[in-house]
Amino acid sequence: MDHRTELEIDGSSVTTLADIVPPRGPLRVLFVGKTPSPASVEVGHYFMGRMGKGLWKRLDEVGVLRTAKDEYADDLLLDNGFGVTDICKQPRPFGEEPTKAEYVDGWERVNGLVVRLRPRILVFVYKGALDKVLEHSFGWEHKSGYGFNDDLMRTFGRRVFAFPLPGVACTAREAQRHMTDLAGALNVS
Repeated sequence: MDHRTELEIDGSSVTTLADIVPPRGPLRVLFVGKTPSPASVEVGHYFMGRMGKGLWKRLDEVGVLRTAKDEYADDLLLDNGFGVTDICKQPRPFGEEPTKAEYVDGWERVNGLVVRLRPRILVFVYKGALDKVLEHSFGWEHKSGYGFNDDLMRTFGRRVFAFPLPGVACTAREAQRHMTDLAGALNVS
């Protein structure tokens, strides 16, 4: 299934990725990306860029979301009680950051999904995006850590997990521990 859609952004029609969410909750997990990558939009599936593919690989390794070679992981999200969205729907290449206004408006939209879908766990795919939401939407100068950030439970009303993508400032051992924690929270064995 192709997840591309057309949205009007700043008065222009933009090809992007549609949110993959059910009409109502609750969800086990809502994955929150920063912005779709051009590579993902081209394929029509979430997290198809070099960094993003690491998300699917790590989820598969700990048994959270197993995929066969010919499957796209995002096609399996809803059947597993998961959903996915982006803070900013305007596609951008890696390293191009959304503006403060895009973070504020984007979080307002995502928070509407959170209220409606009631995910048990919010998984921010990029820790830096979580930090920007905290800064721009909540006025915090807080730096999150990889894995669960239980100090943010009151702020978001649910558990918050910053995903340890391959290649980030997190050792392989720490990443494995965080992924094991996520699998445990989802009762995956």
